[in-house]
Amino acid sequence: MQYDEDSDSLYVTISAKPAYLTAEISPRIGVDVTAEGRPVGVEILEASKVVSDLLQRKVERSEVKRLLCRINEDDAIYLNFTLGSEHAALALPKAYKSPIL
Repeated sequence: MQYDEDSDSLYVTISAKPAYLTAEISPRIGVDVTAEGRPVGVEILEASKVVSDLLQRKVERSEVKRLLCRINEDDAIYLNFTLGSEHAALALPKAYKSPIL
């Protein structure tokens, strides 16, 4: 996981394979996928706002740097965030599997 405090962007690496395209899941979240449609990473813009929404409290940029993330993949990609004793999950539906892409 890489976090750029200046731009408030967070990137969670799922695979070392090269990305073919980015599927925008929401205005703040994109999933990088291979040509075969496998996810290789998730980019979260305005990460402090996204994490604040998940934890239901104001999260400062300096706190985002201390986030831990565990990834599960099933019928969706689940990013399970831990910040101290707080836990939150972000489920990303596999919309990037759309035949339009």
